[in-house]
Amino acid sequence: MDNKGYLNEEKYQKNKKKIIICAIIVLILGLSIGGGIITAGIIKQSKINSEYSEEKKASISEQIETEKQNLIRLRTQLEEKIKPTQDEIKQLERVNFTGFDDAYYARKDKIEELKKSIVEDQKSINIINNVLDGKFDYCNFDDAKNNAYTSNYCSLKNQIDDINWDSNKSHKEYDCIPFYMIGGFIVIATCMISGSIYSFAKRREIMAFKVQQMMPVAQEGIEEMTPTVGNAAGEIAKSVTRGMKEGLSSNDQDKSDK
Repeated sequence: MDNKGYLNEEKYQKNKKKIIICAIIVLILGLSIGGGIITAGIIKQSKINSEYSEEKKASISEQIETEKQNLIRLRTQLEEKIKPTQDEIKQLERVNFTGFDDAYYARKDKIEELKKSIVEDQKSINIINNVLDGKFDYCNFDDAKNNAYTSNYCSLKNQIDDINWDSNKSHKEYDCIPFYMIGGFIVIATCMISGSIYSFAKRREIMAFKVQQMMPVAQEGIEEMTPTVGNAAGEIAKSVTRGMKEGLSSNDQDKSDK
């Protein structure tokens, strides 16, 4: 046969090898993509579990308690800082009124100036008191979140509240499901496509295997049928021979009668 023909064995083996390589490439790419997506979901799930773990809760609770004591200390420092100014304001306010003279307006200006000088510290003290009060979640307000003294405490407090709210964890876990679904679909589809391509390349071997499966059964059937068929053929031959002999005998008899 011509080496350039379509039925050339060498060309068949080369094409078969290419198809097998194609099946392997499809399998590797599909498993890499699908496995990568599933791995991303597992990593995300692991982070969520770590974020809502009991160890994380204990660590944050410990930090909150430390920050709480720090706020109490800072509040005391602020109160001590503004106390002399507050005392001075009280003294000026207790001066007996003698009329709207220059001394009165000077005292008034001085009081306003002193009050302005401590307004930010007083505001911080009030925020600290509201945060430590614990009657409601004051840490959700912007003035507590943005205050230099309470921002760290409120951040920790909001973290522990978020962790203790179980529905938050469930909501975040739902975000992992698409990773598993898409990744699993890609893996299954890849295996099916790759398997189909590989089976196509191995079609000759599969057909040969099927034939080899049937050969012993067919051979056994032929071996069992051969004596029966032979006996039947012998009986038929005998019947034909007997009929021919009887026919010849009848013809001879008819001739002799004539």
